Amino acid sequence: MPSTTRRRTLQRVATLLAGVGLAGCSGESSSTYPPETTDNVAFDPESHSLRSSDPGPILWAGDRPTTEPGTGDDARRRHWTTRRFVADADDAAAISIADVDGAADAREFLDATDYDAATVYIDQAGIRECFTQDLCHVRWSETEVDTDYARYYRDADVACETDARDVLVTLIRIPEALDPDDVSSYGSSRGSGTCERSNEHLRRRRNRSDDGGAR
Repeated sequence: MPSTTRRRTLQRVATLLAGVGLAGCSGESSSTYPPETTDNVAFDPESHSLRSSDPGPILWAGDRPTTEPGTGDDARRRHWTTRRFVADADDAAAISIADVDGAADAREFLDATDYDAATVYIDQAGIRECFTQDLCHVRWSETEVDTDYARYYRDADVACETDARDVLVTLIRIPEALDPDDVSSYGSSRGSGTCERSNEHLRRRRNRSDDGGAR
């Protein structure tokens, strides 16, 4: 398909969910069954995002994973969804970052984190080339982490292919020193609404829960 310049009035693109955290589209939301027992929440948390059209990973530890010739989308998809924690300075030093825009800022973000009081959660997933997303909030407990994003069309002057995918990684600074070995449940939601609407919805739901009402 030839590269096209979108407008926000483009016809809504159909959603294809191909695993945890993969892209959705305008007017729809996707979820990977976010945990319901996460007591802590950070709205608009400190974060940094990196994006690449290369099908390989943006962040990794150890040897860089590679795709094998001839295996097509299945090989590329292995790298779209990756979740890991950076819990101390040694973890941060072990992380390698691809040569993409913002890589130096991502390194600074990792190195500047006070790991006695915070943990960096790395959420790497695929996204359709014509879309971008904002991180609205992160919820967590000692055993669960849940992220929420607002997805929308990229700027109208950005050329893209509607069926193409990029790799997008978000580094999220959770304001608590978590033990990664204790975290066993993950969730991620992506919708076409704004972060303001999503965050207000969560605030109201939490208030109802605090008052003893239904979630």
